[in-house]
Amino acid sequence: MKRKLYSIKRLFLLHISGAYRTTPMAALQTILGIPPLHMQLQFEARFTSIYRLRIPLPPNITDTLPQDLEMKATGWSTHPSEHLKPNQISFEDGEAYIARKDIINIFTAGSKTEHAVEAAFCVLTNDNWAYQWSAKLNDNNTVFQAELTALHEAVIYASHLPNHNTSKIHVDNRSSIMASSNSKSTKETARKFSKSSLQIQE
Repeated sequence: MKRKLYSIKRLFLLHISGAYRTTPMAALQTILGIPPLHMQLQFEARFTSIYRLRIPLPPNITDTLPQDLEMKATGWSTHPSEHLKPNQISFEDGEAYIARKDIINIFTAGSKTEHAVEAAFCVLTNDNWAYQWSAKLNDNNTVFQAELTALHEAVIYASHLPNHNTSKIHVDNRSSIMASSNSKSTKETARKFSKSSLQIQE
């Protein structure tokens, strides 16, 4: 079976690359960026084990645990009749609100470097930094997850303000807003944000 799969794959790689029939298989795989079949199958098996079956892998393979991975959500996060109001979410530039003294501005950020993955938000009131929050996430988290986490925490903070209608949350990533406003988003963190926002509607 292994030899048969090898020969079938080699034929396709030769046609894709246009290389000579004498070109070594290793060279074809390197040029086209296609891993060997046994490595690809091993990866798929491990991914299925830890992500879908929630079975931890041996420590010598990875230290990532099933609970560290965000599961893909399905279906609607809320009833279709429930949605964010136009005054709750906007894709327009919010710079005009920053200079207003009657508005509490909350700025969110998510970042990922080779050293850490972090989420944070800060609160600006009357040109003064009134509050700051930050958290270090798992190194396996993405910057998108960090941005969603910061947005979710900012919404929770705004919901506890005496008058949450005077607060504006500013984000620098359009995709996080689009995912959060989509009631069928597959991101669990985005669904949490959407639910939190619905709870503080006027």
